[in-house]
Amino acid sequence: MTEGMCRAFAVSGADKCAGVAYDAAPVSGAPRLAGAVAWIDCAVHAVHTGGDHLVAVGRVDALGAAEHGEPLLFHRGRFARLDGV
Repeated sequence: MTEGMCRAFAVSGADKCAGVAYDAAPVSGAPRLAGAVAWIDCAVHAVHTGGDHLVAVGRVDALGAAEHGEPLLFHRGRFARLDGV
């Protein structure tokens, strides 16, 4: 996932998947983004209220990770890298 793609997903009301390459996750069929370093396919087990958010608890049905690549991190309002990992 790129920084630009991350910002596009954060925009309210936009078609977030326009022009985004993806395939279907193996169990749920949910979109699995092309080029993602890791993915988790899960079913919603429970949803809890957490202030002005909802916290979803999932049951993992499948997962995977690329052999190479760096995760995209966002912390304190900006993108960052994992150094020394």
